[in-house]
Amino acid sequence: MNKTPPRMKAAVNTTYGPPEVVSLREVPTPEPGAGEVLVKVHATTVNRTDCGMRTPYPFFARAFTGLFKPKIQILGMDYAGTVERVGEGVTKFKTGDRVFGLAGVFAYGAHAEYFAAPADGAIALMPSGLSFVEAAPLEGAFYANGSLKAFGVKPGEAILIYGATGAIGSAAVQLAKAAGARVTAVCPGAHVALVKSLGADRVIDYETQDFTQCGEMFDYVYDAVGKVSYFQCRPLIKPGGVYSATDLGAWGHVVLLAMWSSLTKSRRVIFPTPTAEGLVAFMSVIKALMEKGGWHAVIDRRYSFEGIVEAYRYVETGQKIGNVVIEVVADV
Repeated sequence: MNKTPPRMKAAVNTTYGPPEVVSLREVPTPEPGAGEVLVKVHATTVNRTDCGMRTPYPFFARAFTGLFKPKIQILGMDYAGTVERVGEGVTKFKTGDRVFGLAGVFAYGAHAEYFAAPADGAIALMPSGLSFVEAAPLEGAFYANGSLKAFGVKPGEAILIYGATGAIGSAAVQLAKAAGARVTAVCPGAHVALVKSLGADRVIDYETQDFTQCGEMFDYVYDAVGKVSYFQCRPLIKPGGVYSATDLGAWGHVVLLAMWSSLTKSRRVIFPTPTAEGLVAFMSVIKALMEKGGWHAVIDRRYSFEGIVEAYRYVETGQKIGNVVIEVVADV
């Protein structure tokens, strides 16, 4: 008699389109292979990357994500949960361990009740005292960390972070401070106090002040939301300074300028590319900072798994502060 394979709920999108193309469906539960662990997901996030994959944006991304329909139909990059089962050869984790991590570079699958992760990948034991909701939001910090590493931020250097209230920006403020930088952050007036609490030395309210007239130049300028251009920021960059953004920019100008400035070497533009090695190294960095109290995720809203479509709608308003968390299992 054939045994019915186990099934789970997952947020699936078989077509491109608006948030409504996502629906909860029953799909086969993954089996952990050799060297893998099966994680029971308690919390994950919906972020700009998920939205871009679902749309997809930019359009030429279809060359990688699937021309007519998505190759990846279960999104979600970061997660926190418990180890349900371990595959052959895994000794690093055991059943019941509380873990958190990232699916991988351009890898997804965490918008589901279960997720199979490589035991030697970007996964670690959760710091004690954290809830799954607090531990899950990692993607923004991963991208921020990659950019700051590419900058080579050193103690005493000055960095301006535009968009300091987003998942990436709020993480960048904290990570830059942890590196010893002098941080000037730019955000709307309603969130100045929040950004100061993250450690920013100076906060500019862009609603009342033109940040490009702040009277200071910086070693690094980081557009953490992709809403300003290099040309706006160039007067703020010291000779020999560096600019980076989390978005390609209009007509992909950030990447083009990165290629050009690699030759000019002055007021350079960089566009870091994430790597699998960087993911694994990042988990050690962020866990250590969490344990020292040097980093925490800013959480805007929490949605149930059944509310994931509404979470997508909210993220796409562009108004979220920090992270939007999906409680696949209600946090207790």
